[in-house]
Formats: sequence, C-alpha cells, structure tokens
Amino acid sequence: MRFARAHVNRSALRELFAWLSGLPNTEVSVEASTRALASGVRWLLRGWPTRDPKRAQGRLSALLDALEAAPTFQGSVSRLLATTLAQVDAMPLFESGLSNDRGIWEESKDRLARRFLPTLRDEGDLGALLTAWFADHRAASWLAALPAAEALRIQTLLSATAASRLRQGLLDAIALIAARTSALGLSREIRARSPKAGLSDSPFFRLPRVCDALLDGSGSIEASRAQILASRIALGSVLTHLERFGVSVDVVYRIEVIDKNLNRLTQLLALLDEPGEAKAQVATNLLHEIALARVNDRSLLDLAGTNIHLLARKVIERAGHTGEHYITVSRAEYWKMLSSAAGGGFLTAFTCALKYAIGWGHFPLFIEGFLASTNYACSFLLIQLLGFTLATKQPSAIGAALAHALHGSTTAPALGELVTLIARICRSQFIAVVGNVGMVVPAAVAFHVGYERVTGDVFLDPAAAEYTLHSFNPFETGTVYFAALTGVFLWLSSLSAGWLENWSTYHRLPEAIAARSPRWLMRWASQKFAHHIAGLGGNVSLGFLLGMMPVMGKFLGVPLEVRHVTLSTGALTLAVCSLGPAALHHGLLEAVLGIFMILSLNFGVSFTLALTVALKARGVEHAGRRLIPALIARFSRTPTEFFFPPKNPAPSQTAPPH
Repeated sequence: MRFARAHVNRSALRELFAWLSGLPNTEVSVEASTRALASGVRWLLRGWPTRDPKRAQGRLSALLDALEAAPTFQGSVSRLLATTLAQVDAMPLFESGLSNDRGIWEESKDRLARRFLPTLRDEGDLGALLTAWFADHRAASWLAALPAAEALRIQTLLSATAASRLRQGLLDAIALIAARTSALGLSREIRARSPKAGLSDSPFFRLPRVCDALLDGSGSIEASRAQILASRIALGSVLTHLERFGVSVDVVYRIEVIDKNLNRLTQLLALLDEPGEAKAQVATNLLHEIALARVNDRSLLDLAGTNIHLLARKVIERAGHTGEHYITVSRAEYWKMLSSAAGGGFLTAFTCALKYAIGWGHFPLFIEGFLASTNYACSFLLIQLLGFTLATKQPSAIGAALAHALHGSTTAPALGELVTLIARICRSQFIAVVGNVGMVVPAAVAFHVGYERVTGDVFLDPAAAEYTLHSFNPFETGTVYFAALTGVFLWLSSLSAGWLENWSTYHRLPEAIAARSPRWLMRWASQKFAHHIAGLGGNVSLGFLLGMMPVMGKFLGVPLEVRHVTLSTGALTLAVCSLGPAALHHGLLEAVLGIFMILSLNFGVSFTLALTVALKARGVEHAGRRLIPALIARFSRTPTEFFFPPKNPAPSQTAPPH
C-alpha cells in the first residue's frame, strides 16, 4: 500500500489491512455489522486531532485509496454498509439532537435521567450508533473537518438499496419534524403572541401539509421552503412581542425548539436536491451538528445556556432602564441627587439603630432574621416611596445601562459618548455616596443625643461599641469578604428587580389593573404599580438577603455576615458616640479604613457582576476593552468631569442614552 504512505505510517496501514481482511463476506446480524463499523471508526479517529491540518483526514484518505485500489475490499465495505442500513431505522438519525416539545422542565428531567441513569443502546437506531461512534466533542470535531471531496467519495460506497433506505428515512424525518413544529407553533403560548389570523392562514398549520406531500411525490421542495420562510417570519413577530411585553423561560424554550426544527428542515431539504459536493458538504455539517447535539444531550448547562439567554437579556434590560434614572447630566440633577441621597442616609441611621434593637431581643434565629429582613426591606421601600436614593443600589443597575450603551459602539464618536456616559456615572455615584454617608453620620449623632437625653444612657454600651469598632477592622476580621458578599447581594437584588418587572409585564398586570373599575383610580394605581414594581422586587429581596444571611450563617456554623457601607457607617457613628475620645484607642482608624474598603467592594463587586452579565446577555463581551485608552485620555484632560458636572454640557449630552 505505497499509495497511502503520504497519509499514515506503516503500523496504521497494517491495522487497516487487518480490519479490511476481517470484514464479513456475507450478511450478518445488526450487532455484528455495527461492531465491525465501530472498529473502522475507531481506527479513523485514532490520534485525532492531529497538530498538522494537512494530515487531519489522512487516515480517511488512506482508507478510500485502499478501497479504490482493491475492489474486493470495496465490495466488503459496501456490503457491510448495506447490511447495516437494511436492519436499522435511519429516521432517528435525521431527527436526532432536537429537544423535545414538552417544555424546558420536561427536557431538564430527561437530561438528568440520561446523565445519571444507565441506558440501553438501541442497535436498530442509526442516531444511537452515531452517538456511540462519535461520543465526545473531540470525535465530533473530526466530522467538522471532513472535506466535502472526501465525503463525496464516501457516498460512492453506498449501494442503490442503501441510498434508498437513507432517502426514505430522510423523508420520514421531514414529515415528523414538520408535525412537531406545527404543534409548537400552534400552541396557545405561541399563538397568543403571533399575528392575528385564521388557523388555516397560519404557516405553522400549512407546514406539515406541504412536507407530507413530499412522501408521495406530489409536493415540491420549493413549496416546503416557502412555508419554512413564512414560519420564520411568524416566529420573528413572536420575538418582537416578547421584546416589548416580557418573556418567560418556557416560551423562550419553545421558540428555541421551533427555530432549531426549522433549521433542521432546511438542512434535510438541501439533502434532497443539492448536487455533488454541495450535498456532501450539507451532509457533513448535519452529521457534525447531530453528533455535537447528542454529546450535549446530557448537559443541563447547555440547556440553560441556549434557552435562558433571551430571558437574561430582558431581565438585564429591565434593570438597565432602572439604572438610567440614577445617571445625572446637569448640575441641577447633580444637586438633586445629593439631596435625594441625603434623605436616604437620614433614614438609614434609624434603620441601623433598629437593627441593634432587634439583636438585643434575643429572639429565636428565624424570628431574628425575619425581623431584621423586614427592617431592611421596609426601610429600603420607604426610601424608594419618598423619592430618596441609596447609593449602593445604583452600580448593579447602572452596569446594565452601560452595557446597553456599549452595544454597537465601535466608531470614535460613539466611544466619546460612552466615555461621557461613564463620567456621568462616576460623578453620580460620587455625589450619591457623599449624600448617603454625609447625612447618615449627623443623623446617627442626632439619634444618639436624643436617646441619651430621653433615657439618660448611651445607646450602645461600651462592650457593644468596642465590638462594633473591631468588627470593621479589615485586618483582624472578615470585613473584606463580607463586603464582597454584600456586593453580590446588591447585584442579585437588581436581578430580582428586573425579573419581577419582566414578570409583571409578561402577565400584563398594569393593563389588568387599569381595566378594573373605577377606571380613573385604577389607571392611577396602574401607573404607580408599573413605576414601583421593580423597586419592590429589588428592595424586598435585598432586605431579606441582608437580614437572613447572618442567621443562616449561625444555623450552618459558617461565619456569614454582611457589610453595607451606609449601614456600617451609621453603626460606626453610634459606636464612636458611645465611646467618645476613647474610640481612638479601640481601633477607630482601622475601622474607618474598613469603611472605605466596604465602600469599594460594595460598589466594585456589584458593578462588575452587573456589567459582565449584561455584556454577555447583549453579546458584547469584548466591547469594554476599547474604552480603557479613551477613559485614560479623558481623565488626564478633565479629571474634574468624573466628580462634578461641567457648567454647560454639550447638547448631545443633555440626557442619558436610552
């Protein structure tokens, strides 16, 4: 076999000769034929992937050269293929790798079962055989690298009978997938979001009929393609509806299944009429896609990644719309943010005092956590209802707004606008922190003085005050880790806000409220509901995360605490008021340093998580790299812009981008 030495070494040629010599010369059982084919596939894949792209398909070329040079071996392989295809069902291969149409939860349960329970391979299922031959991503990549010319040479090994069996399985799969797609497209969830039309006018109603006609030869491929295109247009209107009115996991899953089914139908139709190498290339791509899908069929992460992308994007965008309200442009808005944040700081001082009172009650763990959570949640809700601002809730929402602005910003003018937006974000955050911290300190002092005059005693006894000071020491306690954890909670609360707003929009709750009587009152209530629903979700979730986490830590025996910068500043102020000048000897300077670290981690962690997830949800993960040089250049020219608004902003900068 000198013809093959350019492709493989002598040892591999001897293995190939041994395999070809051992092929049966007569018809055998399906188990025997599939075992023989599996041995050949293992020989082809041995050593794959290779580092030399030119030799990537060397073993396949060697095999095909050998078959062309030795008609006896070629006859044996053709007979083996014909025997196998005569005893297996080809249809499962062509519809393999498509998710079921019962919904995301049923699919999740099926994947769990396939992942952890033993399964018996069906030897009569050609799709199962493909999975056995190409069982991982590495093996599936061999199909992706298969040249169309080599795939065309493989087709010549199929006898007329074998080719007919494959074609019949192909037509059956087209009819089956079209019927499944029709059922999904005509389901109540999809139909309610589709253009209003009669049932007979729906492309999903017509699709299986034109595809069924291919079975008896009365239909045309072009008519089937036309219905697939019409179905895609109808599916696009459903996506537009979701963009406007919110999404649900199950509806997104159904859309993904329909889209994949339509893609598969397009590929299968191409196998019916594409000529020569084009047909071979389509077949190769389809086999690679099926092999990968079968490999991913046990992965719950793959299911989540492919079906929750749109939901994540909508939740992030809802949070982004909230974030736009936290970005100031003019000096009037800047000072308004300061006064709003001051109001938030004032209320937080009393929240901090009530937190201590709850702790002194020595309630059972759950009751203590519930009361602490209610204290936080009610305080945050009151801040929202009064129009005040809590600075630490801003970064996660603003991160989503920034990702929204990053989408598609590749030109120099667009980058300039983004840098301007980031400067606005920085100064908005700066003044909000100044307002919160600047007011919580005098408010806590006033509370301490009032408490002392009424009761004749300090609010915190010396032991509690010393413990409070020490708890903020970044070198001797877990303050750094607790502050980072709190940043995660702040980010999670923004997701909760976006999810609840999406949920209410998806179920059209504001419209349902406005439609009730009396209309004038319900319309007002609907507007208030739509305006505050996101804040309700974010504030309540944040309150319970901050209140219940320390209790969960005690229950589990794990040191879990929270460090919120405004609450921590209020607690530190109360402790200093109780100790007076002696606070300097109990770690005041270290505690102040801890407050600055809490501030940095609260903001940094929540903003980073929000921006990262938002960038991925919008598909612009690498967009942030373009901003660094532009930001450095702008900051070196006008650093004050990042802390204080210019006197006369440009006309294009008078409003945040939406």
